[in-house]
Amino acid sequence: MVDNRYATALVIGSVLSLLATVYLSVAVGTQHWYQYRSPPGNHEASNASELREDFINGEFDEKAYSDTLFRLNGTLGLWWRCVQAPGQSHWFKEPDPKMVTQCVSFTLPQQFLPKYKEPGNHNTGEDLLRTCLCSLGTVCCFLAGMDLLHRVSVLPDGVDGSLGWSLYLALISSPLEMMAAALFLWAARSHRQNYTRMTAYRVA
Repeated sequence: MVDNRYATALVIGSVLSLLATVYLSVAVGTQHWYQYRSPPGNHEASNASELREDFINGEFDEKAYSDTLFRLNGTLGLWWRCVQAPGQSHWFKEPDPKMVTQCVSFTLPQQFLPKYKEPGNHNTGEDLLRTCLCSLGTVCCFLAGMDLLHRVSVLPDGVDGSLGWSLYLALISSPLEMMAAALFLWAARSHRQNYTRMTAYRVA
């Protein structure tokens, strides 16, 4: 006979574990872990389209893509980086151009490329702490990596950074998994104790 408390713990633990898995899966695939808010004038700059083009098609360089994220309302995730820039330009200058979001994914080799003490400057030596933390990092490692990046980077005037909704979603999944694990552990011990008592009773 199954103890009601044991069955309840299994059900609740399974639900919490499922929710945590869904939350984390959704968060990992998005680019809204960290976002920058740039002054409106940055989008009207003459080199905004050039920055976007280099961001999409240029060579992978931490300083280059970070500077573009700072200037063009960039968003960053574990696997994605995105910027907002004016759409296809016409022969005349539009007073209120439509903003278009464009994203580029981090490839697996790019995740493991070394990061330098001064972003983009190979002569300053590899920053082992940022390289290890930022590569395929977990939630806490991602936050630490962003903090380290901001310490060695100079954000343009008026640029503000903040945590995105995807990161909060990933943060929620962690305590849910811990609660589910605690319930499974309690259920396993409770079931083992009940089984041991029943076996002892039958032997007696």
